[in-house]
Amino acid sequence: MIELFSLEFWIAILFIINFVLVVFLFLFVKRVNRIKLSDVDKNHHDNRQENAKHALGSSTDIIEMLEPLVKESRKAALSFDEQIQEKKRLIKELNDALDSRIISINLLLSRADALQKKLEERQNQANQSFPLPDYSILKSSSNVVLDQQNQIIEMYNQDFDIDSIAQRLSIPKGEVQLVIDLKKKFVAMEKNSR
Repeated sequence: MIELFSLEFWIAILFIINFVLVVFLFLFVKRVNRIKLSDVDKNHHDNRQENAKHALGSSTDIIEMLEPLVKESRKAALSFDEQIQEKKRLIKELNDALDSRIISINLLLSRADALQKKLEERQNQANQSFPLPDYSILKSSSNVVLDQQNQIIEMYNQDFDIDSIAQRLSIPKGEVQLVIDLKKKFVAMEKNSR
């Protein structure tokens, strides 16, 4: 997503708008006080009525000047809030995707360790060198790992125990436990970051 304006820009705009509103309010109060003082000094009833009309006219003018600024600041604040909500949503999506990738990487590492241990066991038993296994299997299995990971989490959320999940998906209990533990840690980290 291309940002048209940064967060600092919107904060600066809101600050300027608020500053202008305060200045207008100060001028309005000053003018009203000046009118009140002039009313006290003048003895004639006509002059008082004329000053009151002038004050009403001045305050109406100021209100008319402030009204568009208030509307624009309201629009800017709403736009700013929408952008913040959008950024929060994007950050959550990125965190979820990253959590999923980390779990997949850990599963792949676990499988690679298991393959390495099996290979070492076979080499020790036969006392001869065997060619290394085809590791391209690991690359193609990354999609399968992601699917299995999602299945594990889904089944765990449906209150399946670790043994049942491992048996149904035909994968080691250790991998099931690893996925569940990592997901719990990511959920806890996400709650703490809020």
